[in-house]
Amino acid sequence: MLVRETPAEEKPTLAAPADLVILGAAQVVLCDPGRPDGVGVVDGGAVAVRGEEIVAAGPAAEILALIGAHTQIVDARGGVVTPGLVDCHTHLVFEGDRSGEYFHRTRGLDDAGLTAAGLSWGVPASRPANAGLPPDRLAEAALRRARSMLACGTTTIETKSGYGLDHDSDLASLEAARLVAQATGVEIVGTYLGAHARPKEGAARYLDRMIADTIPAVAEGGLAEFCDVYVDPDVFTLDECRRVLAAASDVGLVAKLHTDARVNVGGARLAAEVGAASVDHGNMLSDADLRVLADAGTSVAVFPGFDWAVNHPRPVNARRFACSGVNVALATDLCPVCWHLSQQVTMGFACRLSGLSPEAALLGVTLNAAKAIRRDNRIGSIAPGKQADLVVFDVPDFRQLAFRFGTNAAAVVIKKGRVLLDAMAVNPRDGR
Repeated sequence: MLVRETPAEEKPTLAAPADLVILGAAQVVLCDPGRPDGVGVVDGGAVAVRGEEIVAAGPAAEILALIGAHTQIVDARGGVVTPGLVDCHTHLVFEGDRSGEYFHRTRGLDDAGLTAAGLSWGVPASRPANAGLPPDRLAEAALRRARSMLACGTTTIETKSGYGLDHDSDLASLEAARLVAQATGVEIVGTYLGAHARPKEGAARYLDRMIADTIPAVAEGGLAEFCDVYVDPDVFTLDECRRVLAAASDVGLVAKLHTDARVNVGGARLAAEVGAASVDHGNMLSDADLRVLADAGTSVAVFPGFDWAVNHPRPVNARRFACSGVNVALATDLCPVCWHLSQQVTMGFACRLSGLSPEAALLGVTLNAAKAIRRDNRIGSIAPGKQADLVVFDVPDFRQLAFRFGTNAAAVVIKKGRVLLDAMAVNPRDGR
């Protein structure tokens, strides 16, 4: 067993012992970009947890004094401890998939080619499978994906509405996200994305109802923290986006934008203007856009796995983004056409396809991703007072996470100080 109780005779009882201590790590990676190595590697480190919070992290010799008679010990067995991974942009809640579209794209068809062939594609193609489904049915569809993500070390997931493309379906998908959180223990952050696809007819009426009815209902039910809009020449305009985000702001929802993925439409400047938490996709962002976003404190969330899945003609150059000074977050963009569940795999894609260092990739799925959903004050790094979201990975060095991207190295996953997954206990191994 990797997780065990410490017998009373092994350690004296302290006035305020830790509830849980992780020992035996080759590295504890604090994900502190202010450290000389850029991430804060503590060789032979340990972490102590009390309740839902981290109380200490550092050399093991300094943590031993926090072990009491009933402290739970997690033996890292020479692995690496990092913060829980954060997936800051997903479409977790959906029924069905668009694997047919995916395989057509692998044969060389782009958007225009799919349309010319008379094939349904994109968000509207997912509507028939999702419109009108109740929350429990949608939660059932999402639950296995969420558990797989947790098993890969993801402890916080942002997810959006937007596949049923109507008032009731949007509310149902956000309610389903709550059910998934309750069933798994994963922290789920809701984003309202009613403006995900433009109706063929009646777009003005659609936006009117969204603003008058759906956005207030989402806010009243506490179903989301963010409001996202897809800004693109074939979806919604900058003016329409500004109108939706203004209504969302009035009820306390923070802005996000899907934008500049295929064409630079000026979404970055609007995002900075409205104080958006993040610009997502952003393949076509200019250097000037990046400077504006950096000055505004707006993150850019990029998805190298999605670019690979859809064979994007211009995959994100995340190295250029990072050099601009903007906060670069990484996410899976899990959706019906991109069945991508692992932020470990995202790290591998980010290094190989997007030019990031392993240090930048790890920050991209931890602290920087937390910034993109405005949770960096409590998750995304290992520090006293932060939420005890932690992962023990069965690798000897954190850089191996980006190198071994075809495997799942998560051995123990801890959320709010509670062990949610102990893969070593299920499948004990003598060696690495």
